[in-house]
Amino acid sequence: MFWCYTGDYVVCDMVDGIAVDSFMPTIARWHLRKRIEELENVVTDARKCPLLKQQSSSGWNDIGKMNRRSITSSTTRKVFGRDRERRMIQSMLREEPDDHAPGTSSSKCYSVICIHGIAGSGKTTLAQYVCDHENENREKYFNPIMLIHVSETFRVNDILHDTLEAITEDRHSDISGCKGLQAKLVDKLSGKRFLLVLDDLWVNDENHQDLEEILSPFNVGKRGSRILVTARNKEAALGANNLISISDLDEEQYFSMFMHYALDSTIFDDRKYIPIGRKIAKKLHRSPIAAVTVAGQLWRNPDISFWETAAKLDLLNKTKGALWWSYQQLDVDVRRCFEYCNIFPRRYELERDTLVHMWIAQGFVKTINAREQEDVEDVGQDYFHDLHSCAFLQLKRKTSSDIDSGEYFTVHDLLHDLAESVAGSDCVRINRGVIGKIPKYVRHLCIESYNEEAFPEQILELRNLSTLIMCYSVKKISQDDFKCVLMRLKKLRVVQLDVQWLGRIPACIGELRHLRYLGISTPPPCNMTLPTEVTKLYHLQVLSVPPNTLLHCSSEEKMSNLINLRHMLTWYGLNFPNIGRLTSLQSLYHFYVKNEKGYEIQQLEHLNNLRGKLFIESLENVRSKEEALQARLADKVHLTELTLQWGGIDEISRRKQSAIEEIRKVFFSPVTPVNVSEWRTRHQRCPPELQEEVLEALHPPSQITSLCIRNYDGQRYPRWLSGEQDTRDLNSTDISHLQYLMFWDCNGSSIPPKIGKFFVHIFRLTVTGCSWTSLPDNLDHLESLKELNIQECPNIESLPQLPRFLKTLVLSQCNRSLTDSCRTKGHPNWQKIRHITEKIIS
Repeated sequence: MFWCYTGDYVVCDMVDGIAVDSFMPTIARWHLRKRIEELENVVTDARKCPLLKQQSSSGWNDIGKMNRRSITSSTTRKVFGRDRERRMIQSMLREEPDDHAPGTSSSKCYSVICIHGIAGSGKTTLAQYVCDHENENREKYFNPIMLIHVSETFRVNDILHDTLEAITEDRHSDISGCKGLQAKLVDKLSGKRFLLVLDDLWVNDENHQDLEEILSPFNVGKRGSRILVTARNKEAALGANNLISISDLDEEQYFSMFMHYALDSTIFDDRKYIPIGRKIAKKLHRSPIAAVTVAGQLWRNPDISFWETAAKLDLLNKTKGALWWSYQQLDVDVRRCFEYCNIFPRRYELERDTLVHMWIAQGFVKTINAREQEDVEDVGQDYFHDLHSCAFLQLKRKTSSDIDSGEYFTVHDLLHDLAESVAGSDCVRINRGVIGKIPKYVRHLCIESYNEEAFPEQILELRNLSTLIMCYSVKKISQDDFKCVLMRLKKLRVVQLDVQWLGRIPACIGELRHLRYLGISTPPPCNMTLPTEVTKLYHLQVLSVPPNTLLHCSSEEKMSNLINLRHMLTWYGLNFPNIGRLTSLQSLYHFYVKNEKGYEIQQLEHLNNLRGKLFIESLENVRSKEEALQARLADKVHLTELTLQWGGIDEISRRKQSAIEEIRKVFFSPVTPVNVSEWRTRHQRCPPELQEEVLEALHPPSQITSLCIRNYDGQRYPRWLSGEQDTRDLNSTDISHLQYLMFWDCNGSSIPPKIGKFFVHIFRLTVTGCSWTSLPDNLDHLESLKELNIQECPNIESLPQLPRFLKTLVLSQCNRSLTDSCRTKGHPNWQKIRHITEKIIS
């Protein structure tokens, strides 16, 4: 397999060279002929590869592949048989502090609970289960709630950074010293009743002092705080007086869990599968991780003969054997993607899109139906789904109480061990300093700890290196060392740096002709300059920087040379002309319309591959309805979130912290601040009539789920919003998938828009800073509406009839008579909101 992978890299590197050389008109014919001869030699040798012969012959995998179900959704994750333990833990969490009990002290505000059990027994799942229940508690008994993975080789500063991020959604990377991090934590925890989960804690003679440094800031919390520890043995209990041993599920509970993941709510006849399922489940000896991985493969391969063959396998009698069998059922390309996950530290928080982009950059994702223009991104997402559906990638959610929980994915420790064993020397991870000897032919390297002395000696000799990831604990890489990386390691395809400071990218980056993924994370705020040479990276697919990074390029007019760029992952964007030439572009968060050639809204016309979020700013620079129509927004069928904004953001909006928090949580990152007087001058030059025509012409695509209209001064709202568009217009489509609708600072009219009856999925409606005298009078037909937010709307004095299923109403800084009447029992406005569960009126 090593040779086949190596041959794959060689071929890809050669093809890259030919593709780049094709940009050079002076290339000699002998050079091209030499490359073709090298390719022919590789193909000849590849025919001898036993793995290729194995793939071409029929075998075990073919049974499942013939009848493999189409993967469009995976089985819903559930927790089985742990309600008793969960209730026990929750009871312990609520117990009044007892200063005389072991594990507590009058000097400490917290007590400790420990869950212990062997690897794969479900400790982390139970801890997550408890956190989820506590987060759903409306009383917010614990606030904040932090779930932190520790592992055997933890670092104090990393744990403190992780804890701060769990509380504030900010790693505070600008703070590097332990004392500074502890002081910040003390500030955030003082007087609060917290719940801290330390997952997979290891305690030994060497790390006692480190644990004391981690726990010292937690002494300032409120009495009744708790620390919940999961560990493989009770010696790591931190003196806990409450110990919970994870026992095996009983046979029926285990079988129910197994069949849930193997069949779920499928249409197959359970009677055929149940007896075979019992045989398979019995072999797994009640191991939860074995159950979800093996059952996941059975779910993907529902042919009864596949189940019968699995039931006869002795390999399933041991957990590691069951995991190995599950791995073998994956397609070869999907296996390779899983092996790549080994490059990341244990329990690393993997983001779905980032991982898929890296797989694509390495050439692991293969498209089959070229004639149908099968999108490599969609195939990569299918690979990811394959791994998720059989628990090789496990979904987790952030546990902060103050912000919406974000999702990420992790690899279970036992599966991480499996990935490490199958990846071999292809992937290397440096945990603490540089290891004794790095294999010469390593392809993928992750550095968690930067060693100035060993860096040039070993890392820079890895001439075949294809991936270089430097994690957030790498703080002090110098500009000179980074320049050496780019000059020496010329086969790099993926570069991800998470470093303390890097203001300018060295010019030699232009020599990385194979580079496809460039991600740089530095603490905000940051100004970063790209050299002119970056425009030579013809294969670059992904450019990623943090949201608050201002990105500049020395030669902006040449950025349109990056014809393979698919994702520009920077909130502020790169302001360069003729972006319309980048027709492969899929991610463009921010587009600024300017009164300059190359920045017109028509640049969007052919960018029909855009997907996800798009924020179009400065629409006052659109000069006519025809220009807006030429953008052909309705053709961008992969877009899901859209903001249409005239001008920048005014002074009033910048004072609306609660409203900004709203859009930050559910829609986009904070918008770009601009000079207020300059914005007003520009905005006044755009007459309301033109704004009306432009908004009418900017018909959103039909699959849009979130729409925000900002700073609109037109007196009339578009027909596509009310559902009154001309049905004879073949280009008109409704936007009935909309779930989030927002109006910000719309002050052109006192009359609100009509909201079409086809909006059957709207979940949240937000109206902020608008001049309306009332809300839309047809809100009651929006039966899916659950949240209504009205902020800083002084002219609204009464409420219309509201949907009966509305759960949350926010009235903030509105007309005094409106807020008073909503609090006055018996008043018509009070009657209209009495059925709403959560009312926030201020």
